[in-house]
Amino acid sequence: MVTGRALDNTTRRSVRDRGDLPITIFAAEQLTRRWRKLRKKRKGLTQLNARGRHKLRIQTKKLRYAVEFFATLFASKRAAKRLKRLIPILERLQDGLGELNDIAVDKRLAAIGIRRGSKPNRAYAAGLLSEREDTRVAAAMAVATEAYAELVKAKPFWR
Repeated sequence: MVTGRALDNTTRRSVRDRGDLPITIFAAEQLTRRWRKLRKKRKGLTQLNARGRHKLRIQTKKLRYAVEFFATLFASKRAAKRLKRLIPILERLQDGLGELNDIAVDKRLAAIGIRRGSKPNRAYAAGLLSEREDTRVAAAMAVATEAYAELVKAKPFWR
């Protein structure tokens, strides 16, 4: 049976309900569930708002950590080859989405700064920040979009 802090509440309940299920079957089910959840976001990243991208980032993080946690259970050459390809894809997707989230937070903070004071220097600084953030968006979106396209084509290592 699997136990530990690394598992979320849903996973813990699932473990308790399943009893003595072999760990490889349990791991494959968990990975498949997270894999499907992430890949079903067929809507283009460019169409997601900041909140949607943040949710996608969290799903990516959960899949990546589950992949890293369960990786040693699947030791075939094919699994190792697929795993070696999958982890960098998940890392790039998580990084790109994280950068997009940072940009969204920066823009919100700049907007708050403008509202709190009517001084021209604050508006000017917020404008500079906004322009800089817009150029970062294009680069981060390119990274995330490319990584997501690779993820959709990737094959799960646990099958």
